[in-house]
Amino acid sequence: MKKITFTLVVLFLFSGLHQSYATVNEEPIKKLLMDYINKINALNQGTKKNDVLGLFDEKYSGNTVYVNLSGALVRKTYEKKDISSQLDDIIDDDNYDFKMTLDKIVFQTQKERAGIISAVINFESSIDKRLAEKGTMLMDIVGVRINGGWKIVQNNMVRVSEAKDIGECVCYVYEKGSTKFVTEVYFPSGLEYSQEFDAFQVTSKDNKRIIKSNSNEFYWNRSTGKLTFKGGSLGKAQSARKAIEFVLKDLYKDACVKIAFN
Repeated sequence: MKKITFTLVVLFLFSGLHQSYATVNEEPIKKLLMDYINKINALNQGTKKNDVLGLFDEKYSGNTVYVNLSGALVRKTYEKKDISSQLDDIIDDDNYDFKMTLDKIVFQTQKERAGIISAVINFESSIDKRLAEKGTMLMDIVGVRINGGWKIVQNNMVRVSEAKDIGECVCYVYEKGSTKFVTEVYFPSGLEYSQEFDAFQVTSKDNKRIIKSNSNEFYWNRSTGKLTFKGGSLGKAQSARKAIEFVLKDLYKDACVKIAFN
């Protein structure tokens, strides 16, 4: 009877120690994910760049497949130095804001020295408080225990853009000589990209060189190449094609952070 009692006590104590160990070390891979989300969200609210970088192992590698609104795929690979550059971009731009929210965890496994977690994360970015992009990310993060702490060593991510009101645009310019132009601009508009055509003509009025588009008139100085609209300077251009590009940047400034001209 004493032997049985002693055995049960030993088992109970062992079980208690095991539960205590499990509690102390509970889900470190999930904590690593949440630390990453929370620190990214607080970058411009007291969290420093090194607070985020400290979550990544020096040998970190990541792969991202980005699916934009049109359905085109962009593939990129990242190292820790690339994460550092991305953080600089967020910190240096006071008008840019980026937030992530955990939607759900779809898979998780925790070992003593390594853990894997797959999570669906919603994200939203804004520029000057306007929606730059909204979408979903599926992250597969691998974390390892190093010197008593946990670091991210691998992150495979699929990022799907679902909406944006401002972002990168594409413009095709069709020329007829050096005085007539037709442009085709693709710009973000909510759940999809919109397309718009514009016509431009370089002409003269009251001995002033102007670029006309619909009811707008942009003045293009003959001697200096300076381009102005309603008293504001748009830039300097020596060619009509370059002048049209400056005009388009002004016309689509509310929707386009950058325009790629083709």
